[in-house]
Amino acid sequence: MPTLTWDERNDLAQQFSPRLVLFPEQQNLGRPGLDAKITGDYHPRTVELLLTRGTIQSGFLQSPRPATLDRLAACKSESDQLLIRGKHLPSRNDAWRTYFDLLNTGAPQFPLTTYARVQTRAEANARAAELTNEKIARGEIGRPFFTDARDDDLAIQYWFCYFYDDWANQHEGDWEGICIFLRHDEKKYRAVGASYYAHETGKRRHWAEVERESDDHPRVFVAAGSHASYFQYVDGGYLTTVPGFIIPFIAIRLNVNFSTNKFDRVPNHRDYKPLEPRVELLPDPIEPPGKNDPAFEHQKWLAFRGSWGVKFLGKLGHAGPTGPSHKGLKWHNPFVWMERHCTPDFLVY
Repeated sequence: MPTLTWDERNDLAQQFSPRLVLFPEQQNLGRPGLDAKITGDYHPRTVELLLTRGTIQSGFLQSPRPATLDRLAACKSESDQLLIRGKHLPSRNDAWRTYFDLLNTGAPQFPLTTYARVQTRAEANARAAELTNEKIARGEIGRPFFTDARDDDLAIQYWFCYFYDDWANQHEGDWEGICIFLRHDEKKYRAVGASYYAHETGKRRHWAEVERESDDHPRVFVAAGSHASYFQYVDGGYLTTVPGFIIPFIAIRLNVNFSTNKFDRVPNHRDYKPLEPRVELLPDPIEPPGKNDPAFEHQKWLAFRGSWGVKFLGKLGHAGPTGPSHKGLKWHNPFVWMERHCTPDFLVY
């Protein structure tokens, strides 16, 4: 199986790291869920920010315990919850206040961050074979970016961890991301395309059509509140269809056979300078060579099977999301997931 060293993966993750176009992280502008053209927004920061006031709820009979990385790793059930604010009900206004309380007391501890995962096609195919509920056809290779499959084709996923989702629906915690696909030619890797995650699906573009800062850093236009990732600024935003019914006023999404339409507002890079996040390489599918490398700490939160946020109304309501490594095919084989779930994104002139 072809492989890359830890240092080679880290170099590639740095080379293609995204530049994020975000609404300002300013409390006085108001939370992103307000009906206004310009608001503030949450920015993607380290996992530790979500643990600072968080508690872990394991079952109804146990009292919540203070959240730590070790306790996240010890959780074994999908029903476990990380209560990010330490409370049992979501609240958009309280989340907005809490967020800035945390930043005002410890912002240097929680820098703007993206978590990168670099895997070859051979590694992705091996991992996807572990999924008992997914059958991959021979021709599913990551079209249209690839017309043939090579074991050393590469997918670099960049994951963004947000404190709160404040959009048409609301919930604690938010994991969003993008993926860049590369092919090895003439002794180096070149990008061939990208997929941007938006809600539960995504969009894709060939690399030549991706807006970039310098040669290799793609711009990611982050929607206010929902944090869906888009390829470019569109005045008025993107009309989005979300599965489920959203209860007015309390903004809770029910998992029922219904759809809700809502606009995603994105900032203009001419108004807001694209930001460079710190890149943290995840120890998967390979580990760092040094046994004391701090990257090993990421294995603890990656192992957490529960929800990153309080569950409200049980299975009927849409709660905080699962973490990246528990997103099925999207994590295990982003080549095939892109082909199945990402539609073409056409340039808007």
